[in-house]
Amino acid sequence: METQRMEGKTVLVSGGSSGVGLAVAKGLARLGARTVLLSRDGDRGRNAVRAVQQAAPGADVDSRVVDLTSPASVARLVDDLRDTAGTLDVLVNATGAVGERGDLRPGIPRSFATNYLTHHLLTRAALPLLRGAPAARVLTVGVAPALVRRLEEFAVDGVDANASGVRVLTQAVAWKLLLSRHLAETETGISAAVFHPGLIKSDLLGRQALPLRLVGSVANRFAGSTCPVADHLASRTADLGPAGGMVDDRGRTVALPPTISTANAERSWAASEALVDQLV
Repeated sequence: METQRMEGKTVLVSGGSSGVGLAVAKGLARLGARTVLLSRDGDRGRNAVRAVQQAAPGADVDSRVVDLTSPASVARLVDDLRDTAGTLDVLVNATGAVGERGDLRPGIPRSFATNYLTHHLLTRAALPLLRGAPAARVLTVGVAPALVRRLEEFAVDGVDANASGVRVLTQAVAWKLLLSRHLAETETGISAAVFHPGLIKSDLLGRQALPLRLVGSVANRFAGSTCPVADHLASRTADLGPAGGMVDDRGRTVALPPTISTANAERSWAASEALVDQLV
């Protein structure tokens, strides 16, 4: 897939200390972008910076510790970026987790917060920086296209705290697509897309039950440590395709179900704002 050099551009990668986020950070640093990766833990962030520098010698990369479920923490991050970078060319939402239990707040499942609400909160806060950059873009990690095509029924006006873990994760997947659609249709000068990263080495299943740990171990034997589709989408100045759409790991447009509509994007955005207000 085609890429372009990214010298002079600033990229922010959430979930950048491992898995897809780390793979994306390595690729964009190799292309010359100033890369800022986010982590919940300072040691993990510093280890990730060293991994990126090893993959891209001379790279301009650093890390920030942030709690992406805290509006105050995210606001401090954005203030820091405004002071040090001024604008933001690319935001990559790569935070995700499997198997989280319990609620972050009453009525907000922790898994939904990690796999979707953090993306909404960070993206919303970063919009002023993105608006200041020419041809800015927001890229969000999605799931396999086969799963996306089956998104026929999910809540749009709120999250059901009593729903099964699978249904909560399904809703998170759908709302990420709706977030991308909303951004593409309401923000002039900001492109947005969801991408399937392909099989990337990750510790996503490392803390799960033994059967899932074994699946993760086997998958990692065949997984890559780079994410070419993210390099392609982040670096190209060409249009990303259908407004707020999705591409697979080869850069091909994925047909989305009718439920990923403008009307549902507006409703899920409003519901997301209400949920974020509960995190204050």
